[in-house]
Amino acid sequence: MFSVLGLGFLLGLRHATDADHIAAITTFVSREQSIRTATRIGVLWGIGHSASVTLVAIPVILFSLTLPPKLGLGFEFFVGVMLVALGLATIIIHSHTHQHKSHQTHTHEHVHFLGLFHTIRPLIVGLVHGLAGSAAITLLVLSTIKDPRLSIVYLLIFHFGVISGMMLITTAFGTTVILIKKKSESIHKYLIFASGVFSLAFGLYIMYQTGMLFSAV
Repeated sequence: MFSVLGLGFLLGLRHATDADHIAAITTFVSREQSIRTATRIGVLWGIGHSASVTLVAIPVILFSLTLPPKLGLGFEFFVGVMLVALGLATIIIHSHTHQHKSHQTHTHEHVHFLGLFHTIRPLIVGLVHGLAGSAAITLLVLSTIKDPRLSIVYLLIFHFGVISGMMLITTAFGTTVILIKKKSESIHKYLIFASGVFSLAFGLYIMYQTGMLFSAV
């Protein structure tokens, strides 16, 4: 039992380091100026991820169901689309940073909306990522556990591993970004642009790869 639960935690940590997760999270953290905010982004991403995995895990636990391969590929393709959108948004916002800073006519409601969107954005991205990548391995392990109570504990430990792993990643990256910004504003600007390009390129790669696999299934 302990080996299975330990596997759940290790898979959670491993899942947090998936390349598509890193690509998405760097577009958020590269613009942050606070380590606390960077850490919060990782926690919110993990909570969103846990929510979507739990939603799908319920029928797996109760009825021993498995996800069809094409459905999993469909989720993976949508992750690619999201990474492309995040990359483009980061590049566009970066290109117009000075223009946005020069305008001081934003209303309080507009600023409040942007702040709310900025807060829930990692939560939404986590929800989308929850059904793609190595999370499928977790659902596969769940389908082999016969005791529903053990399955629930395993799932909770997996979620704890994911949230812990992503929290550590965003905190470390956020700290690095802040140190870079203190040393050089120009390098920091290039870092933001590079995070957008990386997300865009990796999203296109995922879309191409999953499209080829979908046609082969």
